[in-house]
Amino acid sequence: MARITDQTKIERLKQSTMKLVVDNGFGGASVALISKDAQVASGYFYMHYKGKYELVNAILQEVYGEVFGFFETLIVPEKPVLETIENLIRHFVQYANEEPIRVKFLYVLTNDYTFIIDQEIHENTLKLIDKLLQIGRSNGTFDDELTVSDLYLVLVLLTIQFINQKYKHGQQETITESDIQHLLKMIFKFLK
Repeated sequence: MARITDQTKIERLKQSTMKLVVDNGFGGASVALISKDAQVASGYFYMHYKGKYELVNAILQEVYGEVFGFFETLIVPEKPVLETIENLIRHFVQYANEEPIRVKFLYVLTNDYTFIIDQEIHENTLKLIDKLLQIGRSNGTFDDELTVSDLYLVLVLLTIQFINQKYKHGQQETITESDIQHLLKMIFKFLK
């Protein structure tokens, strides 16, 4: 007999997982707590996921797909690299303003030593960054000393950290145009 999936319960599990990971870290979000918060039986959780790690990675796949899937469409050799970077950052900030819990979730996982990001996600992200790096090198925007790791640090991690700082200290609930301009200024300064 096929199991019946109630998508509202699955969505509640995902929302509860993100909330609890943001509030308590990966280690502090147990299946029991997630199920209780989602008002779903633990048995239902295990009917659909082998464990917390599988659910967290499923959510992370969604978040990366939403953010980096769009990035892939922006990275084309015909466009100036700095324009591409600005569009990437603007997209990321728009996503953060629309889905703050997802960006906070991403922040927590990228800074949690007890969680290892899925290898496929990591490799795909680095491929995109490398593609941007190669375009930038070929048109003279980036010098040969800039590495994929450097570009990842500046574009992805700095952006996530910057957004989190705005949220964390209660300064504001949305990232403004002046925030975007400041972030872009820092990124462009580093890349020169």
